[in-house]
Amino acid sequence: MKSGNAITLENVSFKYPSFVIENISLSTPKESFFGIIGPNGSGKTTVLSLIMKFLKPISGRIYVDGQDISKLSHKKIAQKIAYIAQDFNPAYDFTVEELVEMGGIGRASSFFDTTVFEKDLEFALDTVDLLDYRKRVFSTLSGGQQRRVLIARAIYQNTPIIIADELVTHLDLGHSVKVLNYLRKLTESGKTIIGTFHDISLAAKYCDQIAVMQDGKVIDIGSPKEIINEELIKKIYGINVRIITHPDEKYPLILI
Repeated sequence: MKSGNAITLENVSFKYPSFVIENISLSTPKESFFGIIGPNGSGKTTVLSLIMKFLKPISGRIYVDGQDISKLSHKKIAQKIAYIAQDFNPAYDFTVEELVEMGGIGRASSFFDTTVFEKDLEFALDTVDLLDYRKRVFSTLSGGQQRRVLIARAIYQNTPIIIADELVTHLDLGHSVKVLNYLRKLTESGKTIIGTFHDISLAAKYCDQIAVMQDGKVIDIGSPKEIINEELIKKIYGINVRIITHPDEKYPLILI
């Protein structure tokens, strides 16, 4: 039994025909915002899929809130983790509120329990500025609006952990900042947020710790100030940049 961390990976490996996740070890402290960065194809999404038990590691252990996920049902995991996938294409024309209500699966007493927590539903939709869209069909929304629906569903699920693949993909700057501010605030009330990022400056602003991935390996973990530097960006992304410090909040900013 592990304790003290929301998520722990110990020497986790996984193999696709053409790609390998190799001996990943990391821990995400409870009540923190943990980011994962790295180029496309570095293994970020695979790590999240392993945590969610969508994939099974060939070796190593994964713990969620101290419990080995190999011994947890998918419903038990849904009671602990709300997951926001990078891509979501429902097979039917669900409305916005119907999709958000699906986040209640972990809260339901049985498969047939259709209880709707109306105040929680309204709060989740209001947080992402979609309360007036609750009756709209999901497929008629823009990509950014659809992303906000999925974030609302995670909020409605009311789990201690939220995991998001490309957390603010498709969101404009205003909604990105609003959502990240809200998630940052959630950590102050005891929740843990884990997200992958393409925008390193946003990751640096909001995350307590960042893991850097390359070619299926975690090559560094630390606070944004500790690990984000010009040498790292050159090594991972193959470009020369300048790193400056935000004049007020003191997190690293990347100048291209």
